[in-house]
Amino acid sequence: MTNRFQLTSSQFTFITAFVFLTVFNLPFLRAAYAAAAKTENTSFLFLIALPCLVFALLHLLASLWVWPVIAKPITALLFIVSCFVVYAQVSYGVVFDYGMIQNIFETDTSEATSYLSLSAVFIVTGLIALSSLWLFKIEISYRPLLREVLAKCMTNAVVLGIAGALTLSCYAEFAATARNNPELKRQLIPFEWVDNTYDYWHDQLSYSAKNFVTLDARPVLEPHAGNLARLTIVIVGETARADHFAYNGYERDTNRFTRVFDPLYFKDMVSCGTATAVSVPCIFSDLSRQAFSANKARQRQNLLDLAQDAGVDVAWIDNNSSCKGMCLRQTYERIPTDADPEQCDGDYCFDSILLDRLQTHLKNLDEHDRLIVLHEIGSHGPTYYRRYPDKYREFTPDCPRSDIQNCDQAALINTYDNTILYSDFINSKIIEQASRFTQRAVSVLYVSDHGESLGDSGVYLHGLPYSFAPDEQTHVPMWLWTNHHQDELRGCLAHYQASEASSHDNIFYTLMQLLGVHSAVTSPELNMLEHCDSVS
Repeated sequence: MTNRFQLTSSQFTFITAFVFLTVFNLPFLRAAYAAAAKTENTSFLFLIALPCLVFALLHLLASLWVWPVIAKPITALLFIVSCFVVYAQVSYGVVFDYGMIQNIFETDTSEATSYLSLSAVFIVTGLIALSSLWLFKIEISYRPLLREVLAKCMTNAVVLGIAGALTLSCYAEFAATARNNPELKRQLIPFEWVDNTYDYWHDQLSYSAKNFVTLDARPVLEPHAGNLARLTIVIVGETARADHFAYNGYERDTNRFTRVFDPLYFKDMVSCGTATAVSVPCIFSDLSRQAFSANKARQRQNLLDLAQDAGVDVAWIDNNSSCKGMCLRQTYERIPTDADPEQCDGDYCFDSILLDRLQTHLKNLDEHDRLIVLHEIGSHGPTYYRRYPDKYREFTPDCPRSDIQNCDQAALINTYDNTILYSDFINSKIIEQASRFTQRAVSVLYVSDHGESLGDSGVYLHGLPYSFAPDEQTHVPMWLWTNHHQDELRGCLAHYQASEASSHDNIFYTLMQLLGVHSAVTSPELNMLEHCDSVS
């Protein structure tokens, strides 16, 4: 029989809190010490008080689940999940706020596996072994219920009392560090990811179709001024950052393909979020970034609903994870990842496959106005090298691996720029297909959902909380091409092409006018086409 070590519940709680502190919260302590060092007169006492305070809070948290039967399973689960969390924090600079938790649960298998690498498997497995294997070698003894409760209360009172006294003795340093660095608390494990996971599932389970909000039961489709049927294509890009677009002054000609169509480029466009799960529904919602939540957006009419209710034929074609709840009542086509062996590898398809699907839809146009949304996989990381064929591997050497933090940054940027260039090629072909319909009022709008960090300041990927996300994650490209009144639009929208800021908040109302949908839902200050008489 295997020998097991006997631990009291108090000892087990103490060790659990110590493991959380030393294995999972060292990145937090390092960041907090670095932040405190920027202030004047950081004392040695502060250096001691901070881990004591974190330990006391972890001890209090652990004592809540250290009870017979459930203590070891819950501890093991929290340890294992925290291993993945701390790896992502250290390797990519990821913060597990609500948006990131939402992104995790709403991603697909192909996207999730793209983060796997040998180094990731090795490091996470090592962390799991370090933090969790001892659980199999111990047994926990408990006191009678009343004595157990009293022991927990007394132990927590002592631990919190000591930590509290130390904290109060250098309160000014704690206050200054916390006030100047509000993002630090988001690195605390497991507090942050557990809290946001609870909030996410609370929102999901509280969703009810009975609470659906109808913004306008009778939107009206106004005929085009030239009596033409409209064809509107919205391209939702993935992970494209504005400063890597030649249109935005980037030194590489990453827009050479669409440049021949001379689209109207919006220079200072910012995203609604830093993750697809937030930005995509926000683009098509009337909710502003400040008021937005994915749960609210799902429970109300969106742009696609209003367009369809007004009489526009609406379809969404997806080469990404999903429409994030925005096309639940419209025609939806998800392209299988094995749809074409020349364009797909079983995990992903190149965006060229969207051209085939678009062509099929365009062949079936009738006399009705048509809105088609194309959701690209674009520059989705970390496996950027899988987003473009070898023919478009122009910037070399690139980084053909998923553990991008181990790549030379120049090679990583080359890889990313290849994705931007290839997306530009695909987008030029979309315009080319649409432009053949000369007897229609054709509009093609491209906008990225969010940007991307490429090792800037040690941060990779995206998904940082918006309040302190860098410009690389929030400054996104957008352009508009039409086959009618392009010159008039260029003059009307000149201020947006120069320096006037715009955001995803503008898209809902601007597209409504571009589609000719008149509704009770209006916001002239957000409609970029409000004063463009040539568009109707």
